[in-house]
Amino acid sequence: MSSRPRTPVYTPAVGEIVRDLAHLDTSGKPLEAVYMDTLAGLVYLRHEAGGCEWTTKPTHVQALPAPRFLTVQHPSRPRAADVA
Repeated sequence: MSSRPRTPVYTPAVGEIVRDLAHLDTSGKPLEAVYMDTLAGLVYLRHEAGGCEWTTKPTHVQALPAPRFLTVQHPSRPRAADVA
């Protein structure tokens, strides 16, 4: 076992813009995306401009230094087929 202390997992608010450390843009920087929900142990994110959601592990989500939010009027629930 590791002797270093565990870093707590960051839990963003719905609509918060976060960094996804597991997915990089074409320049190699972590993607910034809108937090939609957490379901079945996976975080659901979406591009600020919209489009399809993708999943990442909660440990790969990082807050921005200056918090930003996008209004999410009707947070969508992930499709059941994506969770199974």
